[in-house]
Amino acid sequence: MKAIKQDYQTLKNELDEVLMQLQDESTDIDAALKGYERGLELTKQLEEYLKTAENRIVQLKAKES
Repeated sequence: MKAIKQDYQTLKNELDEVLMQLQDESTDIDAALKGYERGLELTKQLEEYLKTAENRIVQLKAKES
């Protein structure tokens, strides 16, 4: 996993690229496996990013009440 924290759009763009590679029939099995693993990492990072954003929204709403 990359040590540098990336923004949501950068992560999403990379995931989109991985998905395009996986859909390409000319991608060999080794590259596909590596892409699949990277896709899982990216998905986890995106889920964490969204969970953090959701928590922030909940906190902001709680302050308003």
